[in-house]
Amino acid sequence: MITARIIRACGRTIAVASTPFRSASFIRSRTTVAFLGLVLASFVVVFGGTGGIAYGATAPTVNQCNGTDNVGGEAVACNVTVANFLNQATGTASSTLTVHECHGAANAPLTCTTTTTSSSQLTTSVTQCDGSGSGGGGTVTCFVAIVNNITGTASPKAVTVNQCNGSAQGGGTQPTLTCGPIGNTTGATATQCNSSGNGGGGTERVLCSVPTSTETSALPLAVDQCNGSGNGGGSTVTCTISVTNHILAAGSGSGSGNGTSTGTGSATPTGTGSGTPTGTGTGTGTGTGTGTGTGTGTGNGLGLLPPTASPPGGGPPAPGGPTGKLAFTGADMSTLVVMALLALSLGTLFVRLSARGRRQCVVQAMDASQ
Repeated sequence: MITARIIRACGRTIAVASTPFRSASFIRSRTTVAFLGLVLASFVVVFGGTGGIAYGATAPTVNQCNGTDNVGGEAVACNVTVANFLNQATGTASSTLTVHECHGAANAPLTCTTTTTSSSQLTTSVTQCDGSGSGGGGTVTCFVAIVNNITGTASPKAVTVNQCNGSAQGGGTQPTLTCGPIGNTTGATATQCNSSGNGGGGTERVLCSVPTSTETSALPLAVDQCNGSGNGGGSTVTCTISVTNHILAAGSGSGSGNGTSTGTGSATPTGTGSGTPTGTGTGTGTGTGTGTGTGTGTGNGLGLLPPTASPPGGGPPAPGGPTGKLAFTGADMSTLVVMALLALSLGTLFVRLSARGRRQCVVQAMDASQ
């Protein structure tokens, strides 16, 4: 007695065997689909970085300490420092941004946090300390310092200022306002301390300044801080903006070479002699000669870029970003993980659909005896 299993799939016999078995083609199909799913997942993990979201792909902006600490006796103190790096010839740009934020009771130690980040984009906008510290006896102390390091050609000029307009009103011992310089330029690079410190109180309660600073059209900026702030009675506003532009000339190359020359010369000797009439004469001769030579030389030289000094305030941020953080790889790892999981899920789904299709296709299996 021979037992055989006959499999009819989709109206035709596809396999006959003497022992029970599963369709080899069915097994191969499931294996193939699973393999393709894994290949897709691997492709995403390995090459997904080229399409991932780059660290710092969006130009960073600062918006902090606005509309805070408006209860009586509260203090806000926020600082921002920015180092921008721009190469006009290559178009490469980067920046390092440090923000320092403090809150607490006025005239007492504050609770502070500091964050440093690096970006592949320039940081060109800072807004902080607006509409803050307006409770009675509040204090507002904010500072912004920006240093632009530009390699190429740029012509810095005095920074435009709009500050201390409509401020330090409401009484008090004069002077209630100390600002330098006073400016009212629309769309200025430095805008601060307008409509601030108007609640009355002590002398010199609005102290705002823009120390000698420059701006350039090669890297336009906008700084807005301490406007509409410190308007409670007895409140003080102390704010500063500093902008510096360092222009570094692009390097030039020079070459040098060594040449060799050879020359040849020839001489013609002359001689004189004397003798006696009765004998044989003997003589001695002397010879002189002159020679000239010409030479040519060739040389190969490599152009060298003269060294340049590091930008004031330090060079560009070291690769990998701030100390204590993982090195920047150029890709958002969370995005890659999500993409990989999605690919694996699709592979699993393909396997299940394939198995279901095969079960529907195998319409009959029977044992026969002969």
